[in-house]
Amino acid sequence: MRRTLSLLLLITVLAGAAQAAPATQIGVVLAGSALDFWVTMSKGMHRAADDLHVELVMRSPFDGMSLGPQPNIQLRMIDYLVKSGVAGIVLAPESLQGVATPVSMAVPTVLVDRSSTDYNAISTVSTDNFAAGRTAALSLVPVLHKGARIAVLRLAPNISSTTAREEGFLAVAREMEWRVVIAPYVGYQFRETEAQVRKALSGDVGRLDAVFAPNETAAYGALHVVEEMPVSIRPRLVVFDWRPEFIYALEHGVIYADVVQDSYRMGYQAIETLVAALRGHPPGPKIFVDVVTVTRANMNDPAIRAVIDNYKR
Repeated sequence: MRRTLSLLLLITVLAGAAQAAPATQIGVVLAGSALDFWVTMSKGMHRAADDLHVELVMRSPFDGMSLGPQPNIQLRMIDYLVKSGVAGIVLAPESLQGVATPVSMAVPTVLVDRSSTDYNAISTVSTDNFAAGRTAALSLVPVLHKGARIAVLRLAPNISSTTAREEGFLAVAREMEWRVVIAPYVGYQFRETEAQVRKALSGDVGRLDAVFAPNETAAYGALHVVEEMPVSIRPRLVVFDWRPEFIYALEHGVIYADVVQDSYRMGYQAIETLVAALRGHPPGPKIFVDVVTVTRANMNDPAIRAVIDNYKR
């Protein structure tokens, strides 16, 4: 009887110890925290963490901070996470300035949203951005003629994801012999971007056939500017990324097409990829997550709704 009680006590102690064992911690450093794109990606990451029984430690700068007042702020966040004992890091990398690259990472690292040669990473989970830029342009092929006048609202020269989208769009424009008459960098903050878009398009109101905005901030700014134009002279607006208010713009024809990244799935798969690597299953170097092209005609299709519903606030 005494031996049985001792055995039961040992089992209870061991079970308690197992329950008390800390979960594996995964560090996350994104390139922003306020855009709907990053918020939705974070939802996917948290769902993956719950499913895989790991804990997330997130340290992300405010949107655009790494590109403006605090360059290399991500390095300080990475250093903090490594010192706090995370087993690996998921990183949406911003370009580094004045630092020897590639940076050697002390823990396994998976890049998300964009590739980068600034860091040694085991894998990159992202949209195929060049192909997605082509997809955006191809949506216009049925409605534009040779010589059509196009504006491409570029984000910033040092962001690899949006640059690839812009180049994909421009490749199709060259193939179709469209004229790209406006191609400025418009920035990455909402207010600044809208002002730059308004300035860029002001001289060609009524003479543009289409406008391409390659990310959420440019899309938001372009939507406001195009919406103010008389309906009869509005260019066809093709945008990238999703905000819930874009549904109204699609319904009313202000947005012609929206190429939407599945940022929820991207976030989920980035965590899943890193955890699998930590558990002995090395990933491939590139993992692409599909986009969907949303139009007024297909916006209620179940496959489309499954992606955009993840962006609900």
